[in-house]
Amino acid sequence: MLEEQKRAERLGDIIVADAKHIAAEIIENAKNKAEELVKKAQEKYKHDEEEDIIQDKHDTSIIYAKELSYRDFKARKEVLSYRNQKVNELFETVCARLEEYTSSDEYTLKLKELVDRANEQIPLYDECIVYHRAKDEEKVRNAVKEYRVTAEIDKTISIGGISVYYPKENIYINFTFDFALARERKDFANHSELSL
Repeated sequence: MLEEQKRAERLGDIIVADAKHIAAEIIENAKNKAEELVKKAQEKYKHDEEEDIIQDKHDTSIIYAKELSYRDFKARKEVLSYRNQKVNELFETVCARLEEYTSSDEYTLKLKELVDRANEQIPLYDECIVYHRAKDEEKVRNAVKEYRVTAEIDKTISIGGISVYYPKENIYINFTFDFALARERKDFANHSELSL
């Protein structure tokens, strides 16, 4: 029996040794598998982080571009608004000075000069009509006497000056301050050095 016991012990030792060896292999395989999984997880995490960083950079650049564009638009709008305000003030001042001028004796002479200039461009004849603002009725009638033309009020003329209609030619010559001021304002607005 001793021998059987020894055999059984040897067999037990062999089984235990085999079990230890198998367990060591299982542990080693599990350890390798775990290291491989950790390595893959780290690579995936690193890849995901890099993608997140790239996406964050992209998103940030879009937000920055939008914000920059908005601020640029807002600044241009403010500059344009300020510029328009100053242009309006300038032309209001010019209009006020023209209003003063049209109350002077010089203006009476200017109306006569404008009638003469119209006659130089296209000779006036009795069917011509010289249009003027209501305030200038007497001044214009005196300015056109020698040409024997009709003088009529034109409600669209508010600042001063005259316009002349030649019915045979169907031509208007516009010497109104309203027209000149509107043209100057348009030229001023279109001046390249003043635009944004």
